Amino acid sequence: MAAERFELRLPSETLRLLRHEAKRRGISVAQLIREAIDLMLKKEREERVKAAQELFKVGAPVGDWEEMKKEIEEGKLKGISGGAVLH
Repeated sequence: MAAERFELRLPSETLRLLRHEAKRRGISVAQLIREAIDLMLKKEREERVKAAQELFKVGAPVGDWEEMKKEIEEGKLKGISGGAVLH
């Protein structure tokens, strides 16, 4: 895997805590930071997938995008011309 160099400036206390945790785990601070980044990205990806799965559970009909877009726009225009406030 090709790697690139990246510089990061951290508050002294944060760096002290990172050094302590890296020493406790027997790894470098750089490795600890890489693992934390990977974990954060994985967690966010899993949350997006879970949210999409929850939406699919609704079972709402899914039509052609152009047709759906037209219906949304028409509904918005009706709401505006009818004096309704859309949120």
